[in-house]
Amino acid sequence: MKITKIISFLLGMLCFSCQAWATDVSVAGFAFAGDFQSAAQRFPRAYRLFTLRQGSENIQERYSAMVAEKAGAINNPQFHFTRAGMVNLQADRALMAALVLTGETVVTEHYGNYYKTFVNLRADTLIFDYKNQTIVRNCPVNVVLFDATTQAPSEERLSGFVDNLIRRPDEKGLISQFAQCLQRATLPGDNVRTLQVRKGEVSAEALAAFPEILRNNPATVQAMLADTLGSVLSSRLGLSMLPSSIGHTGGVMSLRLENGDDIKLTLPSGDYVFDIKLNKFAKLKTAETSVSTTYVYGAYMSLGFSEPLMNTAFIQTDLKNGEVAVLPTGQVNSDDFSAYQDAVRGLYTKFADALAQPAAAWIKTAASAKDIEAQMAVARDTLRKIK
Repeated sequence: MKITKIISFLLGMLCFSCQAWATDVSVAGFAFAGDFQSAAQRFPRAYRLFTLRQGSENIQERYSAMVAEKAGAINNPQFHFTRAGMVNLQADRALMAALVLTGETVVTEHYGNYYKTFVNLRADTLIFDYKNQTIVRNCPVNVVLFDATTQAPSEERLSGFVDNLIRRPDEKGLISQFAQCLQRATLPGDNVRTLQVRKGEVSAEALAAFPEILRNNPATVQAMLADTLGSVLSSRLGLSMLPSSIGHTGGVMSLRLENGDDIKLTLPSGDYVFDIKLNKFAKLKTAETSVSTTYVYGAYMSLGFSEPLMNTAFIQTDLKNGEVAVLPTGQVNSDDFSAYQDAVRGLYTKFADALAQPAAAWIKTAASAKDIEAQMAVARDTLRKIK
């Protein structure tokens, strides 16, 4: 009995010691990237929901309060997350964390007897130095929803989708993904090297498969491609990634905190960068019965991983990925867009897993480069320097 008490005491002292040595981080809550004056135009539903919740008498209904509550429950031995208060500017640095919304895309199109809705929210889990205006750690997060209804969705329903994606408690919620990022965040070491998805491109052929509203806005498609890759690499490999430079100009990332402070963070180019291009989609019928038809939806991309300063390419290859979809026989005007998005995300996920697992079978058949296993080995060693 005495031994048990002693062990419990020592464990308690150890936990207290860990908290004592953890770096304090003030949680600033929910924020919008870019010029705040245009936030209502760039994030029409999220901004309206944010404003409505800010006016609530129940503080716990505000997005920033939800963010702070999630962060406060995290047990990370390297960081101690607390609700933002006064920042100590006398110290060498003053760390803050925020969930920064970087993109809101809501698209509804009419396919046959259905209205298909696509919702995508993109954000950064940002740990930054308030005093020096620099990024310390970052983890991109990305959530998606597809919906089909026989009637055109109302504005209330569309806003409900956005609200649900922000605050739902499972891994498909933006705030939940934010908390997962903080849970695995680590302090950067000395002379840390940085990683970034530098460029996301889409060919005219591939762009033609997107809904009209996105065909007319290729910059949004580019941001979606880059941010999704960043979130997959970060979540599956535990990597800290600089925010994508897409949508930020002049090497600066702007945001406004809940308290009204306008922040302009230095956004450098990554020491190591990924560049991607979506080349085309393909749809192939592979089986048919009296009740269903099976298709494989394919995504074809070019991917590069390099160190620009040294003009060194670690990976340079085309990649392909197919995902199976079973559709009811006789279904007309089917929406291929959601299946194509599954193929893109599947490609990213399998590529990240291949980086984590040497000799992965998928990469051997998916890559055009004959020496892909050697390229992946070099990339794997390089990425170990970044963690």
